Amino acid sequence: MNGQITVPQEEIDRLYERLKKEAEASGYHLNPDVEFTRELVKGIIVNQQRYGYWACPCRLASGDKHGDLDIICPCDYRDADLTDYGCCF
Repeated sequence: MNGQITVPQEEIDRLYERLKKEAEASGYHLNPDVEFTRELVKGIIVNQQRYGYWACPCRLASGDKHGDLDIICPCDYRDADLTDYGCCF
């Protein structure tokens, strides 16, 4: 065993669809590069399994939920990134 976390495609697909609906209901849109976005969704699932919370896959999580509250998806940096770059990671 190499410590690699396996995430079934069906789980990625379910969460992707859920996040897409939630984002759009809030006036946001997921990245139109679906494969790229699905990899990020997979990262959220992996972080959930590792740490027990949705640490944003574009940030380094410490494993301490209280210390990582700012990077729990959707993270505190999302809106600033949208303003500065037109998207978050």
